[in-house]
Amino acid sequence: MFAMRPVTATTKGDRQMVRGTRIGLAAALAVLVGSLALTGCSSQDEATTVTVTHGAVPTPTLVDNGIPGNSVGDTRLFSFDATDEEGEVVRTDWVMTTTALDVAPDGFESRVTTGVFAFGDVSNQLILEGAAFYPAEGATLEPSASTIRSIIGGSGTYAGATGWVESTRLADDTWTHVFHIQ
Repeated sequence: MFAMRPVTATTKGDRQMVRGTRIGLAAALAVLVGSLALTGCSSQDEATTVTVTHGAVPTPTLVDNGIPGNSVGDTRLFSFDATDEEGEVVRTDWVMTTTALDVAPDGFESRVTTGVFAFGDVSNQLILEGAAFYPAEGATLEPSASTIRSIIGGSGTYAGATGWVESTRLADDTWTHVFHIQ
């Protein structure tokens, strides 16, 4: 910042001028600090989007925890390649754990998912996490369904990333993941 040095005022008019100058500087400083604070705030319009697409999801590895068959604690593991907007390979790794059975709509399960998307060098990652409802007999969302999850972090190019991602399973069994990075 800056320091104000003492000003010696010899007359009443000089003292009023110095006081007015100090009040004016304080007001200007308050406006500057306020505008800098607002500039640092992000809005939906300032989000950067990154889109990743891939084909049908391969059959996951299923770790059948707890009671045999569909049960809380069952974990599905996926790992496969996708592509970004420029056609570059994006490595995706997924861990999906069943947390509740028979949730509405009937025949669906609640699953918590963590997905790691590595762009080129594995040090450039976006990480998503969230819960969604899945058909009990299916490994993924139903066709033409989507879900929104949080971006919980990133590394490299995406260090400090926050925001949200919408994952959509299209009718033709392909997928899009649109990251809205703040």
